[in-house]
Amino acid sequence: MIKKSILMFATLGCLSIFQVVHGQSRDITLNIELKDVISGGGTGDGGTATGSNQIDFDFSGEADYRQTQTKVVADQLRVLSTKNYEINVKAQTANFSSSTSSSTLPLSIIKISTALNGTTTFGTAVVPTTADQIIYTGGVPTLGQGFDFKYEIEPNILLVEAPKEKYNVVLTYTVVAK
Repeated sequence: MIKKSILMFATLGCLSIFQVVHGQSRDITLNIELKDVISGGGTGDGGTATGSNQIDFDFSGEADYRQTQTKVVADQLRVLSTKNYEINVKAQTANFSSSTSSSTLPLSIIKISTALNGTTTFGTAVVPTTADQIIYTGGVPTLGQGFDFKYEIEPNILLVEAPKEKYNVVLTYTVVAK
């Protein structure tokens, strides 16, 4: 009986040594869903645009009224887009409004144009209105294309005749998929 027990334990031991161990497996599915994104703006909105959100023209001397006043704002808008795009501009109101009275100035006194960040070739200037107008076209998918904007006010009798106050208008730039 002892021989049988030893033989049985030896047989079981050999079987356990030669037994193939099968591991457990699990399949998982990893999904990546890509969606179209179109964004333009400053930090967090299409990148890290560093250009100012406020442009100030100061008419304080004779030369200011006689010469074209130009302000170029580098990297004012940065676009992130997964599609071809264009940039539109529109004014939120029909006129520049005085901050201290009911006086207004027409939008027609200002022209706006844009260029790819770092270049000096600005596109055709646009006079803003309360309707969307294309200020840039031909944009291709990008992780962060910057745009410089040029604002110009030409000599104008309206500026000479208007009450001497601060006037403003809010412009909205919109990146639109094409």
